[in-house]
Amino acid sequence: MMKALSDTELAIAEWYCHGLTDKEIADVLDKPVWTIRTHKKHIYTKLGISTTHELVLYMVSRHFEKDWDLGEVRRRGLAAVLCMLMIVHILFTENSVFCRVPRRARVECVERRAEK
Repeated sequence: MMKALSDTELAIAEWYCHGLTDKEIADVLDKPVWTIRTHKKHIYTKLGISTTHELVLYMVSRHFEKDWDLGEVRRRGLAAVLCMLMIVHILFTENSVFCRVPRRARVECVERRAEK
């Protein structure tokens, strides 16, 4: 049985879903990095997950008020689920902005505009 996340844990999970690192979240929330890492550990334990990808899928499921079944997600494969989410986003968003962020490199952004 999954335990419910606290308001603070939900806020931190949101920031992880936006792609922020532990340090960046600590800066945004004005808390020590070790506090953020402790919250992350508690989030993972409560949800029974082990990766940020699973955290993102949990948050998407929560947003759409769908049942969260980690076993089903793992059976279908995280990569497949994330690819489907990206395809849906591309198809139904008029102006999509995608950023590729290689580690320790500058950010390159590509903007896709819907053709009219």
